[in-house]
Amino acid sequence: MYLLKIREEDSGDLETENIEVRYRANVEFKKQTLAYSNKPGRYEISLQEDSGESILTTKVGLGW
Repeated sequence: MYLLKIREEDSGDLETENIEVRYRANVEFKKQTLAYSNKPGRYEISLQEDSGESILTTKVGLGW
């Protein structure tokens, strides 16, 4: 199980989604990265395993 988390700087978690298949989790991470990259503000998107180990993390948004 994988956890996709989207966090806005200074306001906390916006979205979280549990995904069972690693490939689907990677695709969703890329989709969300593209979706949030042109939005105003600063966002951190991360993909983690159930154990809490971070797999992928990126910072996106027009505020960076």
